[in-house]
Amino acid sequence: MTLFFQQWYGELLKLFARRRTYIGFGAFVALEIVILLLIKKFGMGPIQKAIVGSGENFDHYFSALTVGQTVMGFSAFLLGALFLSLVAGDIVAKEGEDGHMRLLLARPVSRFRLLLLKYLTCVCYAVFLVEFLAWSSFLLGIILRGWGGGYFAIVPEISVVAFYEWGPGLQRYTAATLALGLSMTVISSIAFFLSCFRIKPAAATIGALTYILVDFILRTSGFMDNYQHLLLTKHMAAWGRILADTIDWPLVWRAYAVMFAVNITLFTVGYAVFESRDLKS
Repeated sequence: MTLFFQQWYGELLKLFARRRTYIGFGAFVALEIVILLLIKKFGMGPIQKAIVGSGENFDHYFSALTVGQTVMGFSAFLLGALFLSLVAGDIVAKEGEDGHMRLLLARPVSRFRLLLLKYLTCVCYAVFLVEFLAWSSFLLGIILRGWGGGYFAIVPEISVVAFYEWGPGLQRYTAATLALGLSMTVISSIAFFLSCFRIKPAAATIGALTYILVDFILRTSGFMDNYQHLLLTKHMAAWGRILADTIDWPLVWRAYAVMFAVNITLFTVGYAVFESRDLKS
């Protein structure tokens, strides 16, 4: 078991040694700086109207938590999907293309173990990237509004609107960011699955990104209202239910059970494809 964690640590070091791994972090920081400037110049706009329209004090609920929630809600899915697909679509296909995989498999390690280490690395990266976005956005809010205040939590796609004081709000915000990180692992799983085929890394990235965007478009277009349980983005949105005043735990557990099953299935099928490939010739 110690050797397993040492190998996993090695995969993480290898991932974070690549420059492209940091593109997502840089993009999120740039976005947060732009949003900071826009908030200072134009205010919170629709968020302010929603708070005032609910009969609450805007100055109280315009806090670091509300700013963090706003930035995270705007950018986590679309930008996160892009950078998670880029990393997970590259992690197997790139090494196979460069011939590194043959060198790795020359050592006494099974293909299953090798793929499991790489998949766990993708999962860690997905959660870490989302946590970085959430807490750097929170830091942005601290710079803008300081510590304390209320928390206005809104997730329009699942009709969640809630108001919290600072302490309970910070707990809900923390739980929601962890839930969002777990939801985003589905995108990494799709890209990882495609990366197990004999294709270019760019093809795996574009394929995963295309699938998740088509899924999202079908969900928001209204054409799949009666079949939304078949769409992954429907289940991924369950993270927002953590922010509701009363959490509907059966819906949350069902959504994450579906996502867990999808992740396991994609990894298993990806491993079967990878196992059948001839990497020696």
